[in-house]
Amino acid sequence: MKLKKKKVNLWKMLWPSLVEILRRKEKMRKNKILLLFLGLTFFASTFYFSINTFPDKSARVNYLFMEDTDISKQNLSVTEASLQELSIGDDDAPITIIEYASMTCSHCADFHTETYPVLKENYIEKGDVKFIFREFPLDKLSMATSMLARCVDNSISLAFIDILFQNRNKWYSDNAIAELKNLSKQAGLSSEDFERCLNDQELLDQLIIQKENAIKEFQINSTPSFIINGKVISGNKPYSYFESEIDKILDAYKGI
Repeated sequence: MKLKKKKVNLWKMLWPSLVEILRRKEKMRKNKILLLFLGLTFFASTFYFSINTFPDKSARVNYLFMEDTDISKQNLSVTEASLQELSIGDDDAPITIIEYASMTCSHCADFHTETYPVLKENYIEKGDVKFIFREFPLDKLSMATSMLARCVDNSISLAFIDILFQNRNKWYSDNAIAELKNLSKQAGLSSEDFERCLNDQELLDQLIIQKENAIKEFQINSTPSFIINGKVISGNKPYSYFESEIDKILDAYKGI
């Protein structure tokens, strides 16, 4: 007996697979559209919040304006610096040390937390050294903190600068405005004073000019930089370095 061969309908066999493939492709297409939509939504929301949220909106304009402290790019309201000198020590001391520092500079913070206290105890308080602090802001946040240090009572400006350096890790962050506002409050600045300070165009201009004067007079281009009786010293140095430099001058002064 001869068996009949069944005709195989390949189309019928393949149809379910083709349907499944098409179904998966359609699902993938929809997923891509969904992901694209979500991506665009996320980008739009991120962009919106990046330009519309700020820890303190009243301080936002000038805080962002401080991006560039190049005198050539500013319309200054003053022509020369008349800032009160921030100094400590005997005016008649045989040695004068001028420091140029940026408040966000980590090496400046190291100097103020490690070297300066010993220098103050051994030489400044004994009348051998007069120490002068001058701002040399390298960025907008450094400019903001420099302005705040000028807005507190002048009698505590240097102490406030030391506090800022000691707490640098707190305010040198994404939460800068809130942290600086808190530290300023402890130094006697109200919220209104804080906002007024960061909107003080004349103070901003004075600090810019002081920086430019340092560049022209001493060729300062980095922080910290020190001037010891006219000698320019770049970079943070250990206490032993300052001790050696000071003692050499004192020996010559005393005729030793």
